[in-house]
Amino acid sequence: MRPGVRELRWAYVLFGLLALTSFLIVFLVPRPEAYWLLLPLLSVQLAAIWLAGRIIRVVRGHRQLRESYEQELDFARQLMESVDHGLTVADESGHFVYVNRAFAEMVGRPARDIVGRSPLEFTVPDDHHKLQQARVARQHGKSSTYQTRLRRADGEVVEVQITGTPRWHQGRLVGNFAAIVPLFLGQMRPPGGSPPPPAAADRPEPL
Repeated sequence: MRPGVRELRWAYVLFGLLALTSFLIVFLVPRPEAYWLLLPLLSVQLAAIWLAGRIIRVVRGHRQLRESYEQELDFARQLMESVDHGLTVADESGHFVYVNRAFAEMVGRPARDIVGRSPLEFTVPDDHHKLQQARVARQHGKSSTYQTRLRRADGEVVEVQITGTPRWHQGRLVGNFAAIVPLFLGQMRPPGGSPPPPAAADRPEPL
């Protein structure tokens, strides 16, 4: 149903009830008294028509804005899910409100098990101070890039580079965005803990 159609129908129903009341007064009330009763009702009907038009325009505009916002949000989510590196959104307290598929795979957990938790829970304890320093920088409105280690659900450690950016809303800091890229040629460390072998171009030539 198009925005404002439901409200328009209700406005027609209310206007019809007012019109029916006016006709009943005309037919049931003696003529001189009917005119005095009919004038206020006509005034109410005119006011209702004017208000209904304004309300319908406001509601239609609000719904169109909401639908446009939902479409843009859906597009943004599809875009964030399509990239190969991790993307996260955190609130003012530093807890995740969104993580994309790549980050969820990076830590070996479903996204629904990550949202609402702190990045510290997925970071090697020795690197917690790096996250604290980055959080302080974010609170001062600064972006930063640093390297840290994530611990997967299976115990494996993934070395990553994180770039964090403050998230603003109406001039107020409300959290941060972060892009997380695994190191070692852009790949996660394979089981066993050693980095992948160097590319052919990086191998020494045989003598």
